[in-house]
Amino acid sequence: MTLRKTHLMAAGLALISITAGMLALRFFPSAPWQVARPPSAAAPPRAAIAAAGAGFLQDLRGHMAPPESTADTTAAEAPAAPLAEAAASAFSFETAPLPPARPRELAMLAPVAVPLPPPRPAELSEAAPEAAPAAAAPAPEAESPATPEPAAPSAATAVARAPEPVLKPAPDDAFSRPDQPPARFNMGDSVYVRIFKQEGQLELWLKRNGRYALYHTYPICKWSGRLGPKVKEADYQSPEGFYSVSAKQLNPRSNYHRAFNVGYPNAFDRQNGRTGGLVMVHGACKSVGCFAMTDKGIDDIYGFVAAAISAGQREVAVHIFPFRMTESAIARETGNGGFLAFLAGGGSYAQWSGFWRNLKEGYDLFEQTGEPPTAFACGDHYAFGEAGDTCKRVAGW
Repeated sequence: MTLRKTHLMAAGLALISITAGMLALRFFPSAPWQVARPPSAAAPPRAAIAAAGAGFLQDLRGHMAPPESTADTTAAEAPAAPLAEAAASAFSFETAPLPPARPRELAMLAPVAVPLPPPRPAELSEAAPEAAPAAAAPAPEAESPATPEPAAPSAATAVARAPEPVLKPAPDDAFSRPDQPPARFNMGDSVYVRIFKQEGQLELWLKRNGRYALYHTYPICKWSGRLGPKVKEADYQSPEGFYSVSAKQLNPRSNYHRAFNVGYPNAFDRQNGRTGGLVMVHGACKSVGCFAMTDKGIDDIYGFVAAAISAGQREVAVHIFPFRMTESAIARETGNGGFLAFLAGGGSYAQWSGFWRNLKEGYDLFEQTGEPPTAFACGDHYAFGEAGDTCKRVAGW
């Protein structure tokens, strides 16, 4: 077998294979190997396919045949034409167009559903500012499509709102004078102290704007004895009268937390032969002849007294009364109140009637003027304001 026949056989086998493939594409249009062609692409004409096949065979024969054998070339051209026509008839692109497949990217490009914000609560809508002026609204002829109203807010979407504070007017007796606010107190203000034995109270007064005002009332834990003044040492009585406290009478390191000496015996006590001493206002809530306070209470009281003396107040007045000095109280305790006073437990202190009425004079002066009176010891009684040469002012140490 010559080289030329081998080439021709290979070419023939290739042509047969191509023809068989084209026939399969023609009679099996839905075969899985068929490639879908866009419907817009036009099928090539048969003449073009035949010309392409004839040109392919011509080139193949020219490469395989020697240049000097022209007779054989002419003889080989005869079967080439029918082969080309058969190949052209085998090629057919008249297949039914397939519907375009949905690209996978379209699913990815689809809009993602975004949750809507919660509807505006009804109570906030009522408090919202008024709508924009009518000039900014669209013209009537260009009406926009109706927008559905939002649904009513549920309990899950309701906005939590803190309750608003309700302001109430101050009571009528909140201020001593309607045109003045309550006094503001500071450490270093002038101090005045009043003690009531029967009520068990200590009043701390501070001076603001030229007048004393009650800062606080402290309960007294304990005081000794009964109603009436202290007369002698070891009688376990707490004193009554007008006293003064200076810087020397302060004791910040007392065995009873904090303490200041009230100044017993004062000038009046000495003129009347009364003895004893070391009567304190202190802490620790226990006492024998003193006025015992709680530690917290004495911290406040002592702090204001010491600050006032450091700020320039020479002496702090400490006035000690058996009770609030009213006529009815004196009558009740001295037996002048009759049978009703006896039933109330009074009537056993008649000996102190004159002494207590003398104390009431100083009590009434402060109630009337708002200024603690300056007390003078005048033998058997106290005097206030102007006093004679025989009287001695009640002072601290």
